[in-house]
Amino acid sequence: MKGSRWFIVFIVAFLFIMFAIEYHLPKNFVWKPTFGHHDEQPFGCAVFDSVLSSSLPQGYTFSRKSLYQLEQEDTTQRKGILVISDNLRLSDVDVNALLKMAERGDKIMLVSTLFGRYLEDTLQFRSYYSYFSPMALKKYATSFLKKDSLHWIGDSTVYPRQTFYFYPQLCSSYFWGDSLPERVLAQRVFESNEFRYETEMDSLTTDSLVYMPVAMSRRWGKGEVILVSTPLIFTNYGMLDGKNATYIFRLLSQMGKLPIVRTEGYMKETAQVQQSPFRYFLAHEPLRWALYLTMITIILFMIFTAKRRQRVIPVIHEPANKSLEFTELIGTLYFQKKDHADLVRKKFSYLAEELRREIQVDIEEVADDERSFHRIARKTGMDVGEIAKFIREVRPVIYGGRVIDAEQMKVYIDKMNEIINHI
Repeated sequence: MKGSRWFIVFIVAFLFIMFAIEYHLPKNFVWKPTFGHHDEQPFGCAVFDSVLSSSLPQGYTFSRKSLYQLEQEDTTQRKGILVISDNLRLSDVDVNALLKMAERGDKIMLVSTLFGRYLEDTLQFRSYYSYFSPMALKKYATSFLKKDSLHWIGDSTVYPRQTFYFYPQLCSSYFWGDSLPERVLAQRVFESNEFRYETEMDSLTTDSLVYMPVAMSRRWGKGEVILVSTPLIFTNYGMLDGKNATYIFRLLSQMGKLPIVRTEGYMKETAQVQQSPFRYFLAHEPLRWALYLTMITIILFMIFTAKRRQRVIPVIHEPANKSLEFTELIGTLYFQKKDHADLVRKKFSYLAEELRREIQVDIEEVADDERSFHRIARKTGMDVGEIAKFIREVRPVIYGGRVIDAEQMKVYIDKMNEIINHI
């Protein structure tokens, strides 16, 4: 038991030390875009949603419904709908639901690098998709190269024109086409030698620079459809990237005073699952390793303790000698009954048995009295006459039933004890 206790103390101390070491190690961020409501990594939306929930006075809520489901809801209250995804390929059902909501006065903002051909044909635009590589972003950031610029060119009466700077990997997608929607909100500046398509750029080209839209809007009925091609900016990283959060709020201000609902209905299912306590543990490396080490320790403990262990040997105490207590109990009974002769009779039987066993003398055989008395005298060193007188005096009590009192009983028993002690 003592060894097991020290083993447990060692394991607990080991786990504590490992947890402390892992907790103080540098954190490794996961740069995979999820846009998840509970994801606190750079390209999740936990911080993004939290800031908007506390910053937008008209209200900001979260949903997992599709555009079709949102369109089927109560139509009496107008709202703004925000959809953020890395690859938003809308079906014709979704597009028709979107346009119905815009027709009756809702404002829908779609933030993605792809939108699906049906929506592109309906709103008459094309989008250029650029694959996002986390390794390319890290390499570019560590090379200290300059960032690309996004120009805000929306309504100058509301916001002044301003330039925002992002890494090119965060804003590499854009819109293009022969005829674009009526209002461009923001555009990215390209060098003409890095522009990727042979198109008629008209007024978009100025000398060696090419300006391609990254955010634009289209009126539809009483509402509006807003298209944004930079979803990675609508994340925790974009919200915390210096003063660039201003760019996000300018785009969201296009919703007006409508309450905004962000839906995750078009994200991967893994990003929509609400984090359980184990997901929280697995999302943080120190906690993850603490969980792994705990499971390994439990498995090892089960393996080693599964061996046959010796049963605990009980402590067997030496039986207590109750002879004296028993004798006292029997003597008390005889004393209370005042059967003194019977007690002397029992004592005489014990004396006769001792003499037979020790010196082979039978004092119950009257015919051998002389030989027996002399033998007892030689063995005990007592006077022969004294021994003969005692035995002949006690025999009437033993065999004749003579009644004696307590004093006589004590004398007879003391004498027999004296003979036994001298054998």
